[in-house]
Amino acid sequence: MATIVTLASSPSAASRTDAVLGHIERRLTVRGHDVQRVVIRDLPAEALLRADVADPQIAAVVAQIEAADAVVVTTPVYKAAYTGLLKTLLDVLPQYALRGKSVLPVATGGSAAHVLAVDYALRPVLVSLGAEHVTQGWFVLASDVQVFPADGGVLLSEAASRALHQVTESFLSHVARHRRDEVPALDDDVVLRVSPHDDVAAPLLEDLVVEYGTRYGLSTPHTQLTEVPVSDFEGPHGAFVVILRGGQTIAGGAIRRYDDTTAEVKRVWTNAQFRRQGLARRVLLELEKAAAGLGYRRIHLTTGPRQPEARALYLAAGYLPAFDLHADPESIGPHAFDKELPAGTVRSASAAGGPGPAIVNGAAPTAPDGATGATGAAAGLRSYRDWGAA
Repeated sequence: MATIVTLASSPSAASRTDAVLGHIERRLTVRGHDVQRVVIRDLPAEALLRADVADPQIAAVVAQIEAADAVVVTTPVYKAAYTGLLKTLLDVLPQYALRGKSVLPVATGGSAAHVLAVDYALRPVLVSLGAEHVTQGWFVLASDVQVFPADGGVLLSEAASRALHQVTESFLSHVARHRRDEVPALDDDVVLRVSPHDDVAAPLLEDLVVEYGTRYGLSTPHTQLTEVPVSDFEGPHGAFVVILRGGQTIAGGAIRRYDDTTAEVKRVWTNAQFRRQGLARRVLLELEKAAAGLGYRRIHLTTGPRQPEARALYLAAGYLPAFDLHADPESIGPHAFDKELPAGTVRSASAAGGPGPAIVNGAAPTAPDGATGATGAAAGLRSYRDWGAA
């Protein structure tokens, strides 16, 4: 685990920059890192302007940054440069305060004309402070960030989400190389039926927590993936599927018992770096195949109002919406879909048995004691705060 200090340098308490930083912090946190945010606007202004390093709060922040393994610096772009707030803090740091650290710079702004601000204004200062490696930063257009002030949720455009995922992963790889050897990758693409407790399932579950937490703001059982028991995704009534490419988990999903004849699809996910390749559709096909093999005749699922790509996927895959497609998504709550499985694909419940064993590290998953199914609870959901995201 690394200690990563993040610097929030927007002068505004409600800003797109802080929203982007929150998304990055969630990704760092689910990887097990200790993330410590420094909100520069909350530091004593007079001490900052006077470069008073003896001030207790300023001294504590300087020590915090010096003790960190890595730093994330975020800033809105004003007048083609980073904020004056950030400048005042950087000016009080010792000359080599960032020595031995990886640094990720991220900026936001209203115009693509400022896209070079990261490289030409901010990066040289970070290098002068001794940063071991300033990773590829990113400039996020304000129009790519939609903030929901009521609950702190954030909806990033697909382009922004993919780019932030890429630069954050690059940053983490540098942090990892600085601290430990990387795990070697396997070869070839593989579809596996695994236990949700297997290591290869972790990237999927971690990233969903990041995505849901970012989009919906609130910490709820659904955004934390605790709304149903994990054991529901194992035999004899459930299944968990992942797709590996070169040993890396790039997509996956799960099914659980919804009622005697219906499986519920949940946890459908594709790594942001591998989207637009038909992987989510392939996951759905694998889950439908698994459901048919377990004797289910029908698929049910729900997704949230801030997941337009999921909604488009399910419609394209032949799922029938149980809501008004023309209504405001935020007014609907959970978006429910259903699909009948082709009769010829369904095995009888007695012949279906359970899902095949996981072939990961040579071990098969253990069947849960008394796996439970759904009782139609989703019908009682009325607010997006209770959404049952797939």
